[in-house]
Amino acid sequence: MLSKTKIIFLFLWFLTILVSIIWTFENSDKIQALKDIIKNKKVDQNQDININSAYYSLNLKKFKTPVYSKYGGIEKIDNKIYYLSGDLNFYQLKKNKNNKEYDFISLPIKKIPNNKDKFLEKNNQILGKKAWKFFGAKDILIEKFKSFENKVLIISSLNYYEDEDCYDLSVFFTEIINENRFQISEWKKIFSSEMCLNINLTKKPKFAAGSAGGRIVKFDEENILLSIGDFYADGVNGPMLSQDLNNDYGKIFKININNKKHEIYSYGHRNPQGLYVDKNKNIFSTEHGPRGGDEMNLVKVNNNYGWPYATFGTNYKSYNAYTNDINKTEVDSKRIWPIDKTNNTHDDYTKPIFSWGNTFGVSNLIVYENKYFDKWNKNIIVSSLAGKQLARFVYDYDNNSIIYLENILINKRIRDIISLENGNIVLLTDIGNEMTEHAEIILLSKSEN
Repeated sequence: MLSKTKIIFLFLWFLTILVSIIWTFENSDKIQALKDIIKNKKVDQNQDININSAYYSLNLKKFKTPVYSKYGGIEKIDNKIYYLSGDLNFYQLKKNKNNKEYDFISLPIKKIPNNKDKFLEKNNQILGKKAWKFFGAKDILIEKFKSFENKVLIISSLNYYEDEDCYDLSVFFTEIINENRFQISEWKKIFSSEMCLNINLTKKPKFAAGSAGGRIVKFDEENILLSIGDFYADGVNGPMLSQDLNNDYGKIFKININNKKHEIYSYGHRNPQGLYVDKNKNIFSTEHGPRGGDEMNLVKVNNNYGWPYATFGTNYKSYNAYTNDINKTEVDSKRIWPIDKTNNTHDDYTKPIFSWGNTFGVSNLIVYENKYFDKWNKNIIVSSLAGKQLARFVYDYDNNSIIYLENILINKRIRDIISLENGNIVLLTDIGNEMTEHAEIILLSKSEN
């Protein structure tokens, strides 16, 4: 006969095995995810995910980008998708031979000469990861202009000058000679921002190129628009640039791609991350504000949008919870944006058509002009970083006002957004602040289920 001690031991052993089986069964997905991470796989790569919105069930098809890089952008030719990494690697996302799966096809075009390697060599030890992360391509545009026989490729990027040890935001231009093989002409620099900046423009943060802007869009058959951020030089963290018309920062520019002439189109901007010109020539922009002050603007020539003297946002300290070691009066004194001249009214400056009151982290936007998502036609769709969502606005063009907002959770930091000729929407995600995962391209279409 078994002793009492052995019976207890066998019971505990059996109980341990049973609990282990139950835990394994209930957490099998997590275990597989861990295995995939160990094998350096992307768990959700090429998986379809369905989400609901007000009018449509949406299918999200995800593709992990083949290089680890921040910023850059996505573009299209008809329904073909192109991806430029922040480090200037260029790819087409293309259906493979079986016409079911997609592959990234490397397009070995000559890179623009932005001297990133020399910038890193000089500043890596001072800036650490920030040097690599923020220095690079900010946007890409592929468009047809009547003055050129072929489509053109335009890239905005930080550009380093080794002799002066300073950088600017430059625009590089080339003509696509052969679209099928993606052969291009020699790169030409058609714009460089004045003045040339150094990493000590602002002290905290040093080298604030996350506030560079850099969005480019076609304006007409001769001109593009380019947004340029203030690089955090806002009169509080550094010199005030956006209201000074003697420099190019905190502005939106009109640039002639034929003769390189340029002019300030609007000013008083902070960090315009989004820019779109619709079929009726309405110009919309989105820009980061301080805490709770991200904006969407209807951009008009020569208008002053107020930054840094006018904002609906507040100081970054304003959302801090009270603690025993922080005096309430001290916290309250930090709630206001310190050089706001309008008492949070934005009076005497051009007001935004919408301003987010919490942390949204606005990035790019489109006006959806297609019948595929017919109930979204002429809606403004804005992508977000911190919010990890799309914001769909119904805009009253007659009264210049927002009359409806729907938030569509994507659960990824979204860096860029475009729409294809077939009406599908394409998103480029961000590597995230933790820098632990590749960016993704997400193809958004109607769910067939």
